[in-house]
Amino acid sequence: MNLIRGRAAVLAALVATTLLAACDNSGNPFRPEPGENGGPGGETPAATADSVAPTVSIMLPNATTRTIAVGDSLFVQTRVQDAGVLDSVVIEGFSVRGDPNLGTARRVDRWDTKTVALFGAGRAVKDTTLNRFLYATSDTLSEGDVFVVVTAVDTTGNAAADTFQVAIGGPKVSVLQEVPGDEPKGGSQLTLKVSAADPRDLLNSVTISGSGAFTFQRVLSFTPARAALDTTLVIPIPQAAVGTLNVTSSAVSGSNQTGTSVPLAITVRPAEQDVTAPRVTFQTTIPQRVEQTDTFSVAVSGADETRVDSVGVTVLAIRRRGTLADTLRVYVGRGAVTGGTFRFGYEALGLSTVDTSTVDLEVTAWAKDPAGNCGAATTPNSPQQLPCAGGPQGSRLSAGPGRLVQVYVARGRTLDRPNGTDVIADLVADNNFVYLSNFTRNRVEVLPLGGSAYGTPVRVGSAPWGLAVGRFGDSLYVANSGGTNISVIPLGGAVLQEAENRRLFPRNERLFGVVFSPTGEVTTVTLHDYSDRPQFLGQASNGLLVYSTRPTPSAEDGTVRIFDPAKQRSEIFIGYVDRHTPGRAVVVNADSAFHVAPDLLMVCPRRRFGDTTDPSCYTDDIYSVADSMTRLRAAPANASGGRYDVRVDIGAFIDEVGLSDTTFVATSTDRRFVAVGEGVRENARIPMFEALGDSLVLRGDIRDLISNSAERVIGLGINRDGSLGVARGGQAYFFTSTLRLQGTMESGAPTGGVAMHPQNQNYPTSQTNRLAFVSGIENGRPYIDVLDAFYFTPVRRIFLRDPVVGALVVAPRAASDPANVNLRLYALTSTGVLGITITNQDLLP
Repeated sequence: MNLIRGRAAVLAALVATTLLAACDNSGNPFRPEPGENGGPGGETPAATADSVAPTVSIMLPNATTRTIAVGDSLFVQTRVQDAGVLDSVVIEGFSVRGDPNLGTARRVDRWDTKTVALFGAGRAVKDTTLNRFLYATSDTLSEGDVFVVVTAVDTTGNAAADTFQVAIGGPKVSVLQEVPGDEPKGGSQLTLKVSAADPRDLLNSVTISGSGAFTFQRVLSFTPARAALDTTLVIPIPQAAVGTLNVTSSAVSGSNQTGTSVPLAITVRPAEQDVTAPRVTFQTTIPQRVEQTDTFSVAVSGADETRVDSVGVTVLAIRRRGTLADTLRVYVGRGAVTGGTFRFGYEALGLSTVDTSTVDLEVTAWAKDPAGNCGAATTPNSPQQLPCAGGPQGSRLSAGPGRLVQVYVARGRTLDRPNGTDVIADLVADNNFVYLSNFTRNRVEVLPLGGSAYGTPVRVGSAPWGLAVGRFGDSLYVANSGGTNISVIPLGGAVLQEAENRRLFPRNERLFGVVFSPTGEVTTVTLHDYSDRPQFLGQASNGLLVYSTRPTPSAEDGTVRIFDPAKQRSEIFIGYVDRHTPGRAVVVNADSAFHVAPDLLMVCPRRRFGDTTDPSCYTDDIYSVADSMTRLRAAPANASGGRYDVRVDIGAFIDEVGLSDTTFVATSTDRRFVAVGEGVRENARIPMFEALGDSLVLRGDIRDLISNSAERVIGLGINRDGSLGVARGGQAYFFTSTLRLQGTMESGAPTGGVAMHPQNQNYPTSQTNRLAFVSGIENGRPYIDVLDAFYFTPVRRIFLRDPVVGALVVAPRAASDPANVNLRLYALTSTGVLGITITNQDLLP
């Protein structure tokens, strides 16, 4: 190794001159003065006939560690020998820049030079190995021709040097023991801390290798490349390993440069007989309420004075019936690792999909070491070393019972929200699909009846909320609450998509509040503009759409609106407002209304459908104007069938019109009746409409229903022909088409929607399917109650995993359902979309 390898011959002289730096100008050997460079000093020995130069050999860096990261220290290991006595060793690292032929060559130190004095204080060193770190200088240039030079001088002045050429650049990498200086035993494990960095070119891979006492290699590859790595590796040590283990690491950058670490030497001591079992810790993730498609997991970790060879878990699933215990399944998980998480599914229990069950899970975790010692644990989050025992199907148990976790397996299957977190605002069903409004992504999700995955979504308008299947079942209406329009999706085709040319754009409508004296003199007329962003909606049998509007920060009140798609006009419905407030009136369906000084009212009707000009305005006292509007509405229709619809409702107070969020809309199955339920206001109002001809007529006393209980509505449902409905407040309230209260039922705490059996009709004469479905929660257990809607008694309580928090709809049975399935329920729950089958048995009293 006494040659300068890989360097142009023209530089040899410059390097040789550098090597002579160990001698003074007279050619005498360099010797530190007493105490210089840390040397102890000493006398010059008597001259001898020694003329043989020392032998110098650089062992590190070598071919596998020749690339050093910029700014990194340089580790040099060298052996020096001499027939006489060694005086000193100089270790240097430098590059040569410039051209010697032009006289511009110069030496640039890349690491600080280090001098080691060997002679003095009576020592006579003839053979030694030196390990030294050289600290990097401030130079940050990457270059490939950098010399590491070790020069040795003996006491008679003979000098010799060895050189090795390295490169500066590439990634920085290092490997260290987690516990420096630790001497692990054979059969145990070695924990290494590995770090690497290359912020400019990034890291493609890092390789950690070991040789000597045993061999290993770990390759960490990165896709995509990363700027840095800081990790811990656990390396199993073979039982027979002993001696010195040499550990190195290298990193490859994105530009294919390789950086290497300083080698790490670790002493591995012989293995000792191991009779101690590992300590085991486990943690369970087992919710108390689950569905059959759910899973549970057990995380197990082990610790040992040598190492853990494998871990595992045994779970006995037991169903108890009185004194009998039936083991449904033995779950077994095992892995050749020091820790792991094992996941199991409830479908493997083979339970009936239309029944609920309580299952006991007994959990035993275990770990083994290389000597075969086994430790078990039955208490979570607490390290244990219980003796292991053999279990069924080759499993491992402890001497005592495992950790007992009781699980209630509920009916139904909950499908996660799309993308896990999307907000679903509403859902409806027809004979083939369930449709869900994805408020987050401006689309409608499509779920086949009985399906377990969403189909291709349909793009619609902004922030879709309420959904309604049209009166003929051939269209789906979508209330785009982020705007003021309604999407229409034709149903029944091979591909579902919005019919863009059918999107509905209702005009903005306003009301005018009037204050007047008992004799009819008008004192004030005020314009009231409400939010017109559609929220929930339904279509009546005559084609009219009834929809609620969503309050906004700038329009704090919502309304109920009736929209005629054929005429593209809507009316703000105020039929639920009392007409008994003296001195108050509301002008409806007018383009404008004004106070004409000193005491008159001017009303300008909006034009009829089909007209091309606006009608004349009417100015008079309020009673006369109201009479004129009545006569105007009675006028014959024009050629297009348009009629005047302006009104002055005497006694109505404008402050009672606004509705708070949320206002529900429900329709009877035959679309003859439409009901609206006020969702936030206590002492809620529930207008009920009947479709007659081309109009909707308000039925019943909207305040007689639940006003005595100061309730708010959180769910609303109507049966097939509108003869019976149900409103969900603190109780379930049943009412007729004239809003006469028929009965109430306690049903726990309300959480979400309600629905009537779709074949229930002709109340009170028919006895067929007079049932309602009401969601709630009691003692922390969510459920759907099947209620008798004539005797107002419970029929069945179906417990769920999660509470219903939104719409609840009834759908037909799927083609793949067993014969005993009568229908399906779908509901929005706190975690997703629940689908549950209702059997014939569920509907029997």
